[in-house]
Formats: sequence, C-alpha cells, structure tokens
Amino acid sequence: MTDGDLWRAWWLWMAVAVVVIVIAAALLIAIWLTARSILAHARRALAAAEKIRESTMPIWALETTNEVAGQLLETVQSIETKGGKLVEALESHADASGAAHG
Repeated sequence: MTDGDLWRAWWLWMAVAVVVIVIAAALLIAIWLTARSILAHARRALAAAEKIRESTMPIWALETTNEVAGQLLETVQSIETKGGKLVEALESHADASGAAHG
C-alpha cells in the first residue's frame, strides 16, 4: 500500500466518520425536537385535565348532596312514622274519652 493509498483510505474513513456524525447529530436533534413537542403536548393535556377536574367538581358535590338527601329522607320517614303513631294514639284517646262521656 502506497502513501497515496493510505491518504485516500484515511480521507475515505474520515468522510464515513463525518457522515456517521452528521446522521447521529440529525437523529439527536430530531429526538430533542420530538421530546420538546411531547413536553408541549403534555403541558396542554395537563391544563385540559385541570379544567376538566374543575368542571366536574359539582358532580362530586352531588354525591354529598345525595347522601344528605338520603339522611333527610330517613329523618322525614321516621317523623312520619312517629307522627302516625301519635295520631293513632290521640284518635284512640279521643274515641275512648268520647265513649266514656257519651
């Protein structure tokens, strides 16, 4: 192998190395740009998720409202039951008093 052949081989491998470096740099830049794009999309998605969470808070409050309404219903039913027994007791007392006086 002559000196000229060595120089040509050296320049050929240098050219190959430059091409590999340029391709690797291009791929790294593409990855970096893609990562930035993903980050931007993730930030927008997070902002949208926060808006959705804020918008659906009343739905979660409905669960509490339903629990309170259920408790109110139980209380009213209890009052109704006790009121009915009181009415029956008063009516039977009135009937008994009326029968005793009449």
